[in-house]
Amino acid sequence: MMSVYRELKDGEFDTTELDVHLERCASCRQALARDTFVGDQLRALPVIEPPPDMHAKLMRALASEHLQFMQKAAPGTVSTPEFLKPYLHEHAQSTHQSNLFSAFSTAETGPLPLIHAKRKGRPRSHMSNFAVLGLAAMFLMVLMMGGLISLLLLAQGSAKGVAHIATSGGASINHPIEIQQTFYKTTTSYQHVGSAVADRDNIYYSAYGDGTDSSWMLLQLNRATETSTPLLNTPSNGPLVILGSSPAWIVWLQYDNPIVQPYRNLPNVPQHLDVASWSVRYLSLTQLATTGTPARPTILLKGTFDPSTAPYWVHAPIQGVWFTHNMLLLAMLDKSGIGRLFAYQLDLVGKPVATQVATADTGHIFTSPTANSDGSQLFWGDEWMSDTGFLNSNIWTQQETNASNALYPTHGRWAGHPAKITQQELFRSDGMSFRPQIADDTLFWLSTATTSTSANGTPTTSGSPGVSTPQPSTSIIPRTDTGIYAPPLDATVRGQVFMQPLYSDTLTPPVSLNNNGLAFSLQVGTDFALWQGDKGYEMYDVPSQVDVSVGHILDNATFLAVNGNAAAWVVNNATNTTPSASILPTASVFAFNWPK
Repeated sequence: MMSVYRELKDGEFDTTELDVHLERCASCRQALARDTFVGDQLRALPVIEPPPDMHAKLMRALASEHLQFMQKAAPGTVSTPEFLKPYLHEHAQSTHQSNLFSAFSTAETGPLPLIHAKRKGRPRSHMSNFAVLGLAAMFLMVLMMGGLISLLLLAQGSAKGVAHIATSGGASINHPIEIQQTFYKTTTSYQHVGSAVADRDNIYYSAYGDGTDSSWMLLQLNRATETSTPLLNTPSNGPLVILGSSPAWIVWLQYDNPIVQPYRNLPNVPQHLDVASWSVRYLSLTQLATTGTPARPTILLKGTFDPSTAPYWVHAPIQGVWFTHNMLLLAMLDKSGIGRLFAYQLDLVGKPVATQVATADTGHIFTSPTANSDGSQLFWGDEWMSDTGFLNSNIWTQQETNASNALYPTHGRWAGHPAKITQQELFRSDGMSFRPQIADDTLFWLSTATTSTSANGTPTTSGSPGVSTPQPSTSIIPRTDTGIYAPPLDATVRGQVFMQPLYSDTLTPPVSLNNNGLAFSLQVGTDFALWQGDKGYEMYDVPSQVDVSVGHILDNATFLAVNGNAAAWVVNNATNTTPSASILPTASVFAFNWPK
C-alpha cells in the first residue's frame, strides 16, 4: 500500500485521505520510513563501472567476427568500418603469426603412455548381386558425366567467366573471374580515344576525330545511357591527356600545339624535337552535376617542355597527380628541367592556392605523388639515372606532427589545436623503390631489391642508393595511348609489389604481394591495387586483404587507367573509325567498378 501511496503522491491525484490516515497510523508511518530508507541506501550505492580493458576486448571480438564474415562473403562486397580497421589489422597479424603445428612440435611434454586399442572383428556385410550391379552402374554413370563435363570445359576454355592459373607443379586451376567488365559504345564524332578515367556513373575521355584538323575534345560518357557530352565549348588543336579525377574535379594536360616527336628513343643522339607549350586545366564536376552544363575550365598552371633542358629519359612535363579532398598534388618539370612538387587547394571561387612542397636535385625528377586519407602524410618518388645508365628511385615522405611543448590556444580560430610542424625525410633510401601509391591508408610501391636486400619499411634519413635494372617490356599496358603520350620509364621497371599499412602508430614490416614472377606498371584505386605480371594482371583487395581473380580480360587493352573505385580501358582503339558515310562514328570503352 505504501508503494501505491508514493506513486499517487508523485502523480496528479488527491491523496488527502491517505495523508490523514498516515498521520493517525503509526505502523504505516513506520513502513513508509523503512521504504524511504531502503531507497536512499540503493541510490547511495557506487556506480558500477566496466573493466578498463572491456572496450579493447569488445573491439577485438568484433574484428574477429567481421573478418570471418568477410572471408565467407564475396571479395569487395563487404566494407570495413573505420573504427574496426586498427583492430582488424591487429587480429590479422596475431592470427598470421600463430602456428599450431610449430607450437605442438616445440611443446615440452613428458612421455605419453602407450594405449593399445583392442581390435574388434570387422563385421562383414553381405551384398546381393542386385546391389553390386547397381553400384557398378552408378560408378559408370559418374565416369561418363565427368568425361562430358571435361569436354565442355575444354570447349569453353576461352570463356570470359573463368581464369586459368597454372601451378608450379604443372597442374591447372580454374578460378572464377571476380570483376565484372562492362562494354560501352557511344556515338560521337571524336571516335579515337587517347585517355580515359571512370567513376561509378560516368567515363571521362579525351578523343579526336578523322577530320583534316584532327581536333581534340574532352567528353563525358554516361554509363547508364551510353551518351557522350562534350565538356569544352571549343575543341582543342593539341592533344588532351586526362591526368585524373575525383568526385568533385577532373584535371587534364593540354598541349597548345601539335607534338612532332614526344620523346627520345636513344640518349646522346641528336634529334629534331620541338619545344611544346602546355597547360594543366581542371573542371568542377560538382557544378556540372548540379547545373547540367559544364563550367569554363580553369588553367592551373602552364609552361613549356624543352627536351634539351629536361633529362634525356623524360619526355613529358607532368609526372603524376593525386587528389585528396580538395587538394591536388602535382609533380612536374619546369622549363629549365627542374623537378618540382606542388600542392594546390582547389575551390570554386577565386584562384587555387599553390604551395611548393619540394624541389628535386639537379638530374632528379619527382614522380607518383600520393597522400593518406586526411592529407596529413604525403609520399612521392625521387628518380634519377646513374652514371652507368640505370634508373634509381627513393621514396620521400612529409608529415605534420605536433611541435615540441606545443600549447593549445584557448580562443580564436585555432582554439584547441596545437602548433604543427612539417617534417620531410626519406622513407625508402635504397634507390630501388618506385611508384609509391596509397589505397585505403595502405602504402604500395614497387621494389627492385633482391630478397637479400634489407628493406626496413621505416622512415630513414640516410642510406646508400642501390642500382635497379629496368627491363623494358613490349607487353606493357600504359595509362594512355602511347601514340599520343608515351609512358614513363619507371612503368617498365619490374620487381616486387610491397604494401605497408599507415593507420597504425607503429609501422609494421612491409609485405610482398606478388610471389609468382615479377610485377610492373603498378596502379591503385580507392580500395584495391592492380599490376601487370609475367602471366597477366593481378589484383589485391585491401579491406579484405585477399587476392582478386581478374583472368585475362585486360591483357589486350591498348591502355588502362585506374581511378578511384573504377578502371577504364580501350581495346584495339584503331577499330573506332567510320566504316561508311551512312553510319555514325562510335567510340568504345570498357570499365569495371571495385567494389562491384
